[in-house]
Amino acid sequence: MKSGMAKIEVQNSFCTKCSVKIKIELLKIENITNVYLYPFDSLVVFNFVRANELSTALNTLTALGYPQKGERINMKNYVHPWCKCSENRGEALFHSSLVGLTKTG
Repeated sequence: MKSGMAKIEVQNSFCTKCSVKIKIELLKIENITNVYLYPFDSLVVFNFVRANELSTALNTLTALGYPQKGERINMKNYVHPWCKCSENRGEALFHSSLVGLTKTG
């Protein structure tokens, strides 16, 4: 099957440590592979097979508190991001700009 690649810039920042938690949640989605997170740029990159998997990934990111940049946030349903590290410690963003785990098989 042919796959597509998504590059999603999210609204809230996250640190390298919290990237692992986000990645684990995205890898739970069927046919989502090669997930890379770039904390310094607030960027999430992954491969998907069908459009509904991309939609599920976007919904998952929003549910985790990382909606796509430009998406309107309804304060009534706002979810705070998981990562509190970058709010409390500015250096958390600078430890590593790439977390690269891949899903195999």
